[in-house]
Amino acid sequence: MKKLIPFFAAFSCAFADIAPETEGMMDTRTDGTYLTASPTFVFDRSSKQGGIHSASEEWTPEKLRYRLFVNRISETPSWTPHEPSVWLSVGNEIGDLMYQDARMSRAHESSPNRTPMLEAGFRSKSYSGLWATARYFQVDHYSKSTMNTRAKMVGTTSYSIFGENLPFFSTAYAGLGYTHSSFEAVMLAGHEYIWEMGESGRWIPVEYKPRAEARFDACYLHATFAFENAEYTLLKDKTVGNRKEFNGSVKLGEDSLAQKKRMWNLALGVAFRAVDDSGAVPFGIKDDYVVFPFLEVSLNPTKRLQFAGFIGTSGREFASKDSVNLSFPEFSGVNANVGFKNHIASTLNPLGEDYEYFGSDTIHLRTDGLMQLHRAYADLRSRIQFIELGMNFGGWIEKGAETFDVKSRKKDATEKRPLVYRTGDVDRIDSWIRGISGEAEVALHYEKMLSLSARAGFERIEGSEERFEVNPAEEWVSIGAYWNLWNRFFVEHSWSYRSDAQWNLRTEDPFVVKGSWYWNASLTQNFPAYGLSLKATLIHSLGKSLTMVPNGGEDLTRFFCNIVKTF
Repeated sequence: MKKLIPFFAAFSCAFADIAPETEGMMDTRTDGTYLTASPTFVFDRSSKQGGIHSASEEWTPEKLRYRLFVNRISETPSWTPHEPSVWLSVGNEIGDLMYQDARMSRAHESSPNRTPMLEAGFRSKSYSGLWATARYFQVDHYSKSTMNTRAKMVGTTSYSIFGENLPFFSTAYAGLGYTHSSFEAVMLAGHEYIWEMGESGRWIPVEYKPRAEARFDACYLHATFAFENAEYTLLKDKTVGNRKEFNGSVKLGEDSLAQKKRMWNLALGVAFRAVDDSGAVPFGIKDDYVVFPFLEVSLNPTKRLQFAGFIGTSGREFASKDSVNLSFPEFSGVNANVGFKNHIASTLNPLGEDYEYFGSDTIHLRTDGLMQLHRAYADLRSRIQFIELGMNFGGWIEKGAETFDVKSRKKDATEKRPLVYRTGDVDRIDSWIRGISGEAEVALHYEKMLSLSARAGFERIEGSEERFEVNPAEEWVSIGAYWNLWNRFFVEHSWSYRSDAQWNLRTEDPFVVKGSWYWNASLTQNFPAYGLSLKATLIHSLGKSLTMVPNGGEDLTRFFCNIVKTF
């Protein structure tokens, strides 16, 4: 859609994005382009990011504990322990509510009440600093449309810790932790099933049996170590590969909170992974290891001026980011920030895979040369009594952006909607790409009881758009409200729109994700005396049921509820 949504549409009423049921379900965000194929594959790009890539593709020191998948456009089941509590979450896909009765009346067609999600876990109180935790969670959402093809690969529909439906991930772990006034140590171990999407477009199953992780955090030392025994099954036990992987990171330097208290901070770190492959492992790392030392710096010469950045190299790959931000004194009730960011690298993810093996073809996931991204921005905020206003503008240029040079495509017609795979190599767009973006926000607050807010934004990109993996959405709007009743009952909803987005390189013709309105809502009841919270959430209702990624599942209305007891 090229026509800009009228600006006055923003000035209705809205609130913040409603949290989805689990990691990877980024499609509740409204401030950019978020295209979900499953909880393990999402194109996540905010309007303020700049460049044409997904945020998941760009490695930074803040992602030290992000797990490493072959495809960089990935979200991963988090093993970060929760706060002391016990919790339970359940939910279902429920189809398109507007056509539910019609679907149920059709002969030989499954009910629109489709695939479930389930999560349960606890983290105990600390006893002399020692505590225990366990968590089980899986999300079957998006799994229905590709089930036939994936079932042939593993020879079963129960490739999970519990139940069928071939969920895109099924995870269970348990462990112990020790918390002291000056440090915290955690050890976790578990069993996991995950489906990864390769650059070829294939869904590839991997079972971790076991996976173990250890973490240590102190003021000046942050470390993570993980061991993964991964088994890949590609053709019902006929093609099996095993990978034993040891990965992790160590960082010496103050944490982010401490950095704010000092004029400067210097941190040294190293991220690494080493693998031992046998059999038909579909991915490869050059020399079976990668070690990436890096230097991270922050400098605050004045209260209003901040510099930050990192630089690192593995010997084979290089990456760096830097930024400067200047905040101005309040003028006529307006707070202003301006800044500039640079990203120069030989690859977006220096710790990612180097090869994907697809039959007799080898897909090279590295390419020569450098990419460079430069972005300038300005942000204005003001509050006049109960009215809050915000506005931001940004512009960026990028050269050497990573893309994919498609050599051939093939189809798997076993599904109702044929799956499309590709061969080729990662390549670069060796010309300048330019983009501008802007967003306006308005909010009305009545004490703590009521908030009405809205935002609308746009982005325009010029360059070799036919070589982009994704052409992002150009306009978005969110309108809704939030009520806080007696500090115990909370209601929030958002009515949101994103315009068309488009995948260019994964299908013969561009794969257009049509723009759509959708409604998210949640109700929360707290019982403070008991430390108890109950929440019910409806996601993507009253909108179109879209497939947002080639070879991805259909995005249907989802309902889930949570109960949490905090200690």
